[in-house]
Amino acid sequence: MANTIAVLGVGPGSADYLTPAAAKHISEAGVLVGASRLLKTFAQPGQICNPITANLQDTVLIIKEQCKQHKVAVLVSGDSGLYSFANYLTKYINEDLLEIVPGISSVQLLFARLKKPWQQATVISMHGRTDEKLVKFVKEKELVAVLTGKDNTPQTIAGWLISAGCDDNAPVKVGCNLSYENEYIYCGNLSQLQQCCHQLTNCVMVIGDV
Repeated sequence: MANTIAVLGVGPGSADYLTPAAAKHISEAGVLVGASRLLKTFAQPGQICNPITANLQDTVLIIKEQCKQHKVAVLVSGDSGLYSFANYLTKYINEDLLEIVPGISSVQLLFARLKKPWQQATVISMHGRTDEKLVKFVKEKELVAVLTGKDNTPQTIAGWLISAGCDDNAPVKVGCNLSYENEYIYCGNLSQLQQCCHQLTNCVMVIGDV
């Protein structure tokens, strides 16, 4: 009989933001599946580690095979319910086999750093995708949180919004490497961000007045 597969939101990166519930599942798992950086941070001695590759179907097959003999924990960054691998898994693995454990997202942490609430913010992912609704929200001066990516960096997104006719004076905050020792928060407007020479990686943006 297959074991339950725990899909764990492990937070923005640092182990300091791992919830006790997720930590318990990790300690009990025989197999961990996740991005290489997450496995490096959270894997314990003796555990079988399987990095998630670009071929997600291969990863699903590995999870299905491993759960026949082991407790499997799938590590997803941030919160499991916010643009994570968890949603993909629910399409290919029987939901009765899945236990979804929420975590702390980079969006939550950035707003906490800004000492502002985020219940009015719209969250959009530009990680490996483009969402045209972002232009509409920024033009309408709505508060938007944006998950960035390798190709859609904060500077790239700022330039794209300006070229689409958004106000280049729109205020923007960027949280980089949140929860890590090299955490950095950039404050400015879209025009200034477009010209920013800093390498802004592993980021979340907040556009609008907070």
